[in-house]
Amino acid sequence: MLKSVSFAVGLTLAAAGGAAAQTTPGTGASPQSSSQTPATTGTTSQATTQPRTTPSDTMSTEVQTRPATTTFMGDTGLWYVPTGEVLPRKRWSMSAYRVNFDDNQGFTDVSNWPLTFGFGLGGHAELFGSWVLVNRIDRDIRPLFVNSIPQAGGVVPQNPLARDTWSGNNLGDLWVGGKWNLMSQWQQRPAAFALRGMVKLPTGDTDSGASTGKADFEVDAIVSKEVNQRVEFSGYGGFLFRGNPDEVETTNSFKWGLGAGFPSRKALRLTAELEGEAYTNGSLQTKQPLFGTDGSFLNTGFISDVTSPVNVDLGLTWQHPHGFFAGAGWTWRLNMDTRDEFLSQYTNGAGDKMDLVVRVGYHPGVRIYVPPPPPAPPAPPPAPPAHDLTVKANCDPCTVEIGKTSTLSATATDSTGCSVTYNWTAPAGTFTNPRGQQTPWTAPNTDGPVPVTVTVTCPTDNKTATDTVNIQVVRPAVKNFVFEDVHFDFDRYSLRPEATRALDEAVRTLQENPDLRIEIEGHTCNIGTAEYNLALGERRATAVREYLTSRGINADRLRTVSYGEERPKYDNAREETRRLNRRAAMIVRITR
Repeated sequence: MLKSVSFAVGLTLAAAGGAAAQTTPGTGASPQSSSQTPATTGTTSQATTQPRTTPSDTMSTEVQTRPATTTFMGDTGLWYVPTGEVLPRKRWSMSAYRVNFDDNQGFTDVSNWPLTFGFGLGGHAELFGSWVLVNRIDRDIRPLFVNSIPQAGGVVPQNPLARDTWSGNNLGDLWVGGKWNLMSQWQQRPAAFALRGMVKLPTGDTDSGASTGKADFEVDAIVSKEVNQRVEFSGYGGFLFRGNPDEVETTNSFKWGLGAGFPSRKALRLTAELEGEAYTNGSLQTKQPLFGTDGSFLNTGFISDVTSPVNVDLGLTWQHPHGFFAGAGWTWRLNMDTRDEFLSQYTNGAGDKMDLVVRVGYHPGVRIYVPPPPPAPPAPPPAPPAHDLTVKANCDPCTVEIGKTSTLSATATDSTGCSVTYNWTAPAGTFTNPRGQQTPWTAPNTDGPVPVTVTVTCPTDNKTATDTVNIQVVRPAVKNFVFEDVHFDFDRYSLRPEATRALDEAVRTLQENPDLRIEIEGHTCNIGTAEYNLALGERRATAVREYLTSRGINADRLRTVSYGEERPKYDNAREETRRLNRRAAMIVRITR
């Protein structure tokens, strides 16, 4: 198996070297920004910031790129956190990784050695994959399974079938996926956004625990942004759906990550990432006994208490101007316990939380914005016209109410002194004299802007000129009507004599404004049950409606509603204000 890893790393280095050899300076095919290349003697610092270009048949006549790397899953990204950018059209990437994952259960250390690949499609998508050629699982707890410690003696969510102290080298699973870029900074968008979908093909060894033997699925949304050509920030979130093996339950999770790489256009870059999972199930139950190689076992129905991982990842990567990169990093799980918290025979477990990671590979970079070529110089001005005719339209006023009139006038200027004719047109409204130099115009019955155009014509050579003014048609202002409350005695709904004054004022207003409607609300204080007060409020509202109809107001214009004690106008806690709610419980609102 180590031979396979060596072969994969050698293949990656050879492919990256071949790509670099084929994109020598001067051919115009280098994918990287030349800002990665250190300045040499006689080269100005300004020249080192200019990106190299290559032909393309996409939106621009040329493609320029800036440095980028892969994630350990094979798509474009930082190290663990993907970015919203993708490979340029028909470009490819390749890399080999050593990544590490730690878990509380068994104080397990999982080391994966994946070989990744990627290919750009159409400039907006990339296909990628990551095949774990070597999986190593080191389970440090003794015995391997401890039924009395559900927090540390159970199964690992990612590798629940691991049951040996040291698994040795085993083949892992193959992940394949696609990432679709929906917007990118090379299109002058504020950030890059992409959707990513992946599926795990269970090619790994199940006996060693390198694989569950079941397919997994993951979908993510990714947002990234390069700021001032110096720092690239990225974040993603998505859901991972794990297949359940026959022996033990697994858990789905919400996967997330935040990260930054800087300086984003230099040969040496630092990446800092915070990523993890949020398990949807914190208790994993065995479906049948699990036996360790040391004779320990987990009973059927044993529940492992699992903790969602949160990891801090720091990495330093060097990248050649032609895309080859190599890097080393450090990963630390923030929320992992130490061994001595569960087992007295251990006094040191700090190393369980951290490990070193490495990577080598090739990535041609991601596309950046290319300014369009400067416009062609303007054509020489045309010869002055022999006949110059213009017209200026005016409106007075330019804002009128529906059905009202505005006076339109036009002033024509003709270089030959021609006696012009006038013609007024508009999509709505009516003209009194559409052929006159001045004419009244009556607004339509709908509000909104109305463009009014005048066309002048010189009969000598039929030369015309037009001008348009916009007249804003508005509705008349709506009047506000406010009436006094109608007051009632406690537990009464008959109208008091002084109430008729306010109601007579409402009658006069309704008679003068036949398009108005009235809503009558009945209210009470808080004495009595809610049901009784609702009924009392309805009776009070009905009493007002009956009075208004007796004065000739159509009942269709009246609406009653009871709120009982639900909407007090004054404080019900004090008697002096509670009585105001009791007697001032009638509110009349006039609505159009």
